[in-house]
Amino acid sequence: MAPGSIASHNQSERLLAPKPMNEQYSEPLSSTSSGAIRALSILRIAVGAGCLIAPRWTCALFQFPIAASVSVMPRLFGGRDLVLGELLMTAEDENAHDGGRREIKRALWAGIGTDAIDIGAIAFGVATGTVGKLPGAIFAGGAVAFIGLGALGMRGL
Repeated sequence: MAPGSIASHNQSERLLAPKPMNEQYSEPLSSTSSGAIRALSILRIAVGAGCLIAPRWTCALFQFPIAASVSVMPRLFGGRDLVLGELLMTAEDENAHDGGRREIKRALWAGIGTDAIDIGAIAFGVATGTVGKLPGAIFAGGAVAFIGLGALGMRGL
């Protein structure tokens, strides 16, 4: 390439155009939505950290004892929940035209989607006998609670 064919770019130029500012939000999130979002993010981080740091102990809390040789599996789920919780906690942006509501919705939908998949996996495990009914109910109950918190948070967006 000849030096003359390389275009000069301003380093401060945005690669993508900003989203249109059709929706302006002057009011903050309702206390119910804000509380549900905050609780959900903290719970996800706590469950995720527990699974990462002490997977066997955390699984035992859910009446699902695991062997040390398979402790990597809860760590994988723990990493996922830790990231989802952190993403949700940091999604609000007071400098954005919508206060970060679009990013909060994206984080909530990501969590709702993973929780729905978890419920399907738990149902399959219980149906095939690889997960007991009590731990399955506890895991599914947690996923349903997370979906409920996500939906409650979504109502105010």
